[in-house]
Amino acid sequence: MPDVKKHNSKLVKIVLVTPLLDHGGGQRFVTELANHWAKQGHDVTIVLLRSGASFYPLRPEVKVIALGYTHEPNQSKWKTVKSGIETFFKLRRVIRSIRPRFVLSILSSTNILTLAATRFTNTKVYVNDIMSPYRNRSTWEKRCRKLLYRKADGVIALTGIAKSIIQKETKNPHVVAIPNPVKKIVLDQNIAKEKMILNVGRLDSAKGQHFLIDAFYQLNRPDYRLVILGEGDKRKSLEKQIKSYKLEDTVLLPGAVIDIDPWLAKAEIFAFPSVTESWGLALTEAMAAGLPCVSFDCEVGPREMINDGKNGFLIPVGDVGGLRQKLAILIGDPKLRRRLGNQAKIDAEMYNIEHIGDRFFNFCTNNEYC
Repeated sequence: MPDVKKHNSKLVKIVLVTPLLDHGGGQRFVTELANHWAKQGHDVTIVLLRSGASFYPLRPEVKVIALGYTHEPNQSKWKTVKSGIETFFKLRRVIRSIRPRFVLSILSSTNILTLAATRFTNTKVYVNDIMSPYRNRSTWEKRCRKLLYRKADGVIALTGIAKSIIQKETKNPHVVAIPNPVKKIVLDQNIAKEKMILNVGRLDSAKGQHFLIDAFYQLNRPDYRLVILGEGDKRKSLEKQIKSYKLEDTVLLPGAVIDIDPWLAKAEIFAFPSVTESWGLALTEAMAAGLPCVSFDCEVGPREMINDGKNGFLIPVGDVGGLRQKLAILIGDPKLRRRLGNQAKIDAEMYNIEHIGDRFFNFCTNNEYC
């Protein structure tokens, strides 16, 4: 039996629609939200457009339906279109058969498909736009968003900036800013701190790990390790950069990991060199773990979490020298690390899954927090 928590609303059927449940901040968010609602006793189904197992653990009562959409690099255009049409009708049939209280779709292109597939089904559909509002979009995507987003019963953006841009773009009157929830961080007190700087994120140019490696090289602290958790298409170029600096023994790329808590427990400092973000879930998790954080001040995300000098440091995007300097300051000042980390942990409480999960639920059932 699920351990049902008391909730101020009756139990309902919920459908979450997302492309995949592989590794990444957005995928972690979907699993956290599904687990939270299932724990409260709600009937939760995750519909995956593609096929694949969940990278992150799901409660056994959360149902998963995979629709099998395919879009491979060498796949013919006709096969892709055919798979898309089949997925459209599969999604429509699944949602109509479940008859949920509401559907919550995640990601821009998925949101477009979900809104189109649920037209004239009398289904409440809410979309969560978790991509950066400054991301380049095709003309087709822009037109579909403008046409279909206004049909959504509500739109959930991650930040105030994203909310204002979406309102202007779509003219939907029901747009709210709710950040992603942070999972509960459990730190093993038996794990000792190490001389380690940690980064978590896909190995992607937008995540800026090459800047961090540059800064670590300039830092010239062979007694410290830089650990970058994640996987992606920039692995080879990052490995080449590490080799060129002869840092193979001190810069580690362990890949994507399911449980980052032991790494957060071991690390002294968290570095977040993203050049663009939609939010920055890994940064929130590091703050919740009580780590002092150094982040690039990209246009969306980190500046809404970090109060510079109070609970972490913000530096201009791409400023390798500034990144090196702040890392050096934190390495040399344990008291400052504790002060910034303690405040970060306090400030991250507003992002816990109980609070954020209930905000999502209340918006999707009552249009609250508009």
